[in-house]
Amino acid sequence: MLHTLNSLQEPAVDHIRWQLRVSFQHRRGVTVTAEFGVARGIDAQAFGQPGQRTFRLRIVGGDAESASIWLEKEQLQALSLALKQMMSQLEYSAEPPPADVGEFPVVAGHDFRVGRMGMGFHASDRTVVLYAFELGADEDEEEPTLRVRLTQEQCASLGVQLDDVIAGGRPVCPLCGLAMEQSGHSCVRSNGHSRQPIPDEEDQDTEP
Repeated sequence: MLHTLNSLQEPAVDHIRWQLRVSFQHRRGVTVTAEFGVARGIDAQAFGQPGQRTFRLRIVGGDAESASIWLEKEQLQALSLALKQMMSQLEYSAEPPPADVGEFPVVAGHDFRVGRMGMGFHASDRTVVLYAFELGADEDEEEPTLRVRLTQEQCASLGVQLDDVIAGGRPVCPLCGLAMEQSGHSCVRSNGHSRQPIPDEEDQDTEP
């Protein structure tokens, strides 16, 4: 469930978080958090064909630490929404610069699949704090696997890139909100009776 940020004025900013939870296997152990400080860069990538894509964030920390964190599409969408909400509350309106992580290593120093994420606001330098918990971490574990702070410019750039990555997948049915296949779509809101193929843009008639 996504918990939106209600206020940026509370002093205990590290406790203002949204979280997206998914099912995972229970694992016991002590979590050691990778502290990246203020990121040098962050971007988003997608691999594979629509409907079979995998997604990751590439992060370079303040001391050149690197991380590849892998997410589900729903987590990517939740992160995009949370960034929009945060940027709106911060009243950020500048044109975002291009996302850039520089020379990212072939093998990142940290590489894991995300089970849940959190976001907070660091009042002293007005950066956005991103928390990532590895898939398999204890549900009541409060120490994240990775913590990194993003500038508002980086957040805005990442938000634009997330929208582009998400839009690169399968089109969404306007009735049920589920992804549509090129071969047709059985819409649950039309009792499964509609299996019309998705028309190409050039085949669509233009209304007068």
